[in-house]
Amino acid sequence: HQVDPWRFAGSFLKRVLSGGIPEQPSYSDIPWAPVRKPLSESRVALLTTAGVSSISDTPFDMEMERQKPTRGDPSWRRLPHDATSTTIEANHLHIDTGYILRDLNVALPLDRLRELVEAGSIGKVAESHYSIMGYQGNVSSELVGKSAPEISQAMKNDQVDLVVLAPV
Repeated sequence: HQVDPWRFAGSFLKRVLSGGIPEQPSYSDIPWAPVRKPLSESRVALLTTAGVSSISDTPFDMEMERQKPTRGDPSWRRLPHDATSTTIEANHLHIDTGYILRDLNVALPLDRLRELVEAGSIGKVAESHYSIMGYQGNVSSELVGKSAPEISQAMKNDQVDLVVLAPV
């Protein structure tokens, strides 16, 4: 299936915004992986695009974002399973990070994930969660060629069965 990034934006926003965004590469297929066990037995991780980092970690590079507004930091961060609004920073100029600092669930819905465990809907919350900076403009070769495979390998090492993308 071809992904239509403007599906829910409407024709006006598509016309106004698409002219300022560089052409994106086309992918013929999305590499979905089949679910291999019931949700109630699965370990689930979150992946946010909000540029969230632990306060003890290197923040995402917002100076790059200031200098090149259509280019975000293509690196990634590992977040602990017990992250809270007081243990993270939100490093992103294209979103109002104040919402994230008031309620981390806006970008990393850990409380909702824990509720699903309590209800028996999913098996476990993964030990780690992952963060990238969205709004990359042209999808960088570093994001696709380096960060994405590293995140995938980290998830495999952490025995993550399923990941929920939390786009912001």
